[in-house]
Amino acid sequence: MARGGALSGEATFQRRLRRAFLRLAAATTLLYGALIYLFSVGTEEFLLRRYLGAVVENAVAQIERPGVDGTRPSVLERVQALAPGVEGVRFYARASPDLPAWAASYGPGTHRRLDDGAMLRVVPTRGGSDTLYAVIDGDGILDIDDLEPYVLLALLLIGAAVTGLSGAVGAVLARRLALPLVTLTREVNSHGEGPVEFSGVQRRDEVGALSRSFTALVSRLSGFLQREQEFTRFASHELRTSVAVFKTSLAVLRVTDDPLIRDRAVTRMAQSANEMADLVAALLALGRSPEEQNPHDVQELNVAAAIEDLLDRLAPLATQNRLRMERQLDAHARVWAAPGLGQVLIDNLLRNAVAYADTWILVRADARGIEIENDVREQPRSSASTGYGLQIVSRICERQGWAFAYGLQSGRFAARVAFLAVSETAGRQIPGAPDVKLQ
Repeated sequence: MARGGALSGEATFQRRLRRAFLRLAAATTLLYGALIYLFSVGTEEFLLRRYLGAVVENAVAQIERPGVDGTRPSVLERVQALAPGVEGVRFYARASPDLPAWAASYGPGTHRRLDDGAMLRVVPTRGGSDTLYAVIDGDGILDIDDLEPYVLLALLLIGAAVTGLSGAVGAVLARRLALPLVTLTREVNSHGEGPVEFSGVQRRDEVGALSRSFTALVSRLSGFLQREQEFTRFASHELRTSVAVFKTSLAVLRVTDDPLIRDRAVTRMAQSANEMADLVAALLALGRSPEEQNPHDVQELNVAAAIEDLLDRLAPLATQNRLRMERQLDAHARVWAAPGLGQVLIDNLLRNAVAYADTWILVRADARGIEIENDVREQPRSSASTGYGLQIVSRICERQGWAFAYGLQSGRFAARVAFLAVSETAGRQIPGAPDVKLQ
């Protein structure tokens, strides 16, 4: 992803979070405004009904109360006497000449007229012989129509304030929520090669899980890239000798008819082909990721026999360089390793010793491991040294779980491979030994 695209994505993510907060605030404000309005309307209806009921109950008590002289005036007379004394409520009897026609059509109970909002309560009196009608107009004493504009304005102001505050809080929260993702994006974009631990790996939320996934992915990709680069370098380093021998033997076959010379050339070609097969198998084993390795894909290697075979092949070169080679080998030493790895390891250690030794080489091997010592010349005899020999040995030991240490001290170079679990000294120099140029 391009860096500009990353910043654009960052802005989009924050905008989406802010919009989500704003929508939530607006929806919450509208919902609460509607609830408050409905509650106010319902409260008005409830209070009106309670007020009207109390007034009518008091009026019925007065209508049915006997007079001072023991007589009982008619309901119409009592209603006419009550009407001026109750604020906002008009009373009618069934015989009232000014009883509204619409009120006479309602039966007992409390009713709300939709046309003008008037509320009517109809109550039988004197055992049902007459009826009392009580009416409160729509703009009665408890009506809040005059207050509705102010209530709506207050609700709008409150809604605007809540929305603005939610927008500000949403912007802050959006920035805080997006910051880990923005930081992780920048780290991923700026990362080059090699393993890395991105920020946020210690978090226990989704950002931490994403950071750990990116870290693991980069680690796996770095491992793949490292193995690919090593495969290229090691193949170039290891195969060049076998390819050169093969080409030389092929050139000899083309120019000679001597059976003995041709047999020697064919033998050397067959030997080089076997070496290349082992090298390819070893390089493929080193090129596999730990997840792709098959723990059962191993073979037994006779350590002493492998060393003896390679020393015999290096004997002409050692004689040419006037090297004295001493062997202390346990014929029963065996080790299990992936195909080709043991031979390549021994080959690199011994060829490194022959290239750098001045006068002598000592090789020890048993079931515990291999140790090679030699005195050191100031310059190696092989000018074609590429510096990958001991790197290959270190990678093989890492792949197999063996301990590897090497170093130069007092003019003596020592390399040790222990067929044990990897120790803290694996792949490091022997303590106290100065650096030595690798072959």
